[in-house]
Amino acid sequence: MPDILLLNLKLTKLQRAVEAGRSRSYCLSKWSEFVRSRDGHRCVNCEQTSGLSAHHIFRKVLAPPAQYDPGNGISLCRKCHKECHAVFNRRPDLNQPVDAEGGEKLALMERLYSILYQDSQERGLDFEPFYSLNHLVIANLKKMQGYSTDTFFPGSSLQQAFTILATCESQTRDAILAANGFTVGADPFLPGTISIVLK
Repeated sequence: MPDILLLNLKLTKLQRAVEAGRSRSYCLSKWSEFVRSRDGHRCVNCEQTSGLSAHHIFRKVLAPPAQYDPGNGISLCRKCHKECHAVFNRRPDLNQPVDAEGGEKLALMERLYSILYQDSQERGLDFEPFYSLNHLVIANLKKMQGYSTDTFFPGSSLQQAFTILATCESQTRDAILAANGFTVGADPFLPGTISIVLK
């Protein structure tokens, strides 16, 4: 069973360091310490317990305020972490479309948010402060999928992150609906739901 008091203490140290304006490297070390402790000092993907790193799921260059978000981190072993950075591991050209250079890896982001949420449920740690995400991350994910930032997605910020990424992109949804003679609506088709349109 995870030590909730210890995790609260580590999270408080991280938050205080950020609020006090401590150096970026110091704050990132506190963030990494919290994420690895929260994840039980093992790779959430493969259960390996050595060579662990705290990996930023949503790239910190795209939303700098989110670099210290607990929900934007997942503990990965060397092998799993290396796979996340394969192909592209540099600063992106923000003038290009999302994932044009292969750096965002949207399917991988969805998978990591999903397994992080599943792990939180299995370990009884589904507490928003331990997995919170900055509103900028949620807004950017919505934009990446072609939805307006005020489009509603249910659940905690972590649940919203993987649901947004698992939802059909708005342009694809609109094209499929229009090709089949249906009216295009603003609401997303959420994974695991069925929409019936009566004419």
